[in-house]
Amino acid sequence: MGNKSYQGAALFFKLAAGLLLVLISLVFPASGGAAEFTAQMVLKDGDKTMPGKIYIKGDKMRQEFSDARGQSVTIVRKDLKKIWVVMPLDKIYLEMPVKRELPGQFLALPLDYLKKRPISTEILNGYPTQRIQVTVPGDSMGPMIQTFWLCEKLGMPLKMECREKRFSVEYRDIKEVGLDDKLFEPPPGFQKTTSPAGPP
Repeated sequence: MGNKSYQGAALFFKLAAGLLLVLISLVFPASGGAAEFTAQMVLKDGDKTMPGKIYIKGDKMRQEFSDARGQSVTIVRKDLKKIWVVMPLDKIYLEMPVKRELPGQFLALPLDYLKKRPISTEILNGYPTQRIQVTVPGDSMGPMIQTFWLCEKLGMPLKMECREKRFSVEYRDIKEVGLDDKLFEPPPGFQKTTSPAGPP
C-alpha cells in the first residue's frame, strides 16, 4: 500500500471513529439482551443521509456503510471489550479497546437523562413500540430532547431522533434470522493496526 492509500486509511479511520463515538453515545441494550436480527439502518445528520446495514446478535454488533471511499465496517464486541474498524479496500483493520462500560452500540436510552416521559404507543416498521421523550444534558445551548421508539419484543429502540441536532437513527426492514458468528470477527487475512496511519 502506498502513501496515498495510508492517507486514505487515516482519513477513513478518523471519520469512522468520529461516527462511532456518536453512535456509542446512543446505542447496546443495557441488559445485553438476546435479540438476533439484521436491519437496514438509516442515519440522518442534518441534510445528509447515510444508509447502512446493521447485524445484532446478543451483545455483538456489526454495522456497514458505503460511500465514495468504499465500504466501512465497524464491529463492536462488548464481551471482548474491543472495537474493530475494518477497511476492506486496503485489507486492514484498526483495533480499539472499549475503555468504559458501554450503554451499547444498539439504540438505547441514555444513562444520563434528566427527565423521561411516555408519549404514545405506535406501530413502527411492523413492530409495536412505545414512544418515549427523554431530556438529556446538552451543550452551551442547554438540555436537548431525544425521542425513542422502544420495541419490547427486540428489547431495544427501533428509532432515535434529536430535533435540536437534526440527527436520527432508524432500523428498517428488520429480519429476525440466525446470524453467523463470523460476521462479528475481523476478516481472515486482514492486517491488524493500532494506528489510523496504517499497519505498523
